[in-house]
Amino acid sequence: MLLITRDSELQRAACSALEDALKRTHIEKQKAIARFDEDYANLLLGCESVAHALLAELNMWLLLKEEKPDEAWNHLVDAQMASIYAARAHDGFRHLEHHHQRLEAIEHLVFPRQVFVSSGMLVGFQECSICRRDYDGCEHLVGRPYMGQFCYIIARDIDLDHVAIVEHPADKRCRVERFNAEGGTRNRMTWKIEPDATDA
Repeated sequence: MLLITRDSELQRAACSALEDALKRTHIEKQKAIARFDEDYANLLLGCESVAHALLAELNMWLLLKEEKPDEAWNHLVDAQMASIYAARAHDGFRHLEHHHQRLEAIEHLVFPRQVFVSSGMLVGFQECSICRRDYDGCEHLVGRPYMGQFCYIIARDIDLDHVAIVEHPADKRCRVERFNAEGGTRNRMTWKIEPDATDA
């Protein structure tokens, strides 16, 4: 189903099946966590990540067929990130590197080149999502799985410092979507000039 030529109704049915699988996997993961079975919980985290990657890619193709490239791009990025997460979740998913390479190829072959931006921030306190302590003083590592969930930083007391154009952003959804053109703004995906909202 991961092709633009596939029937949209069949792709939507596949999305529904994946959503059902996600619900069942989440329930099973909660049972593994309750048993303190970390290896199995992380394996199921990997299963969830794979399902998220497939679901996001299916939605990308559906949105492209509906001529919604900006929304489709966000789903592509979700699929790329989920495939990386799956490989990190458990050794059983390390083989997914080739799938991530395929998604990278789709980015360059299907979508126009993007201009990415990144914000520089001053963070007063970094909290660990696992233990809720100061990240600098805890034993957890960002991006690593712990009992069925990934560690990430919760930034506190944030002040925006600057915004810059970058080649390799932390989040590819942070990009220049439009720029000023005669008659309005030009959409970088469609190249269509859209009237300025203030002119309406």
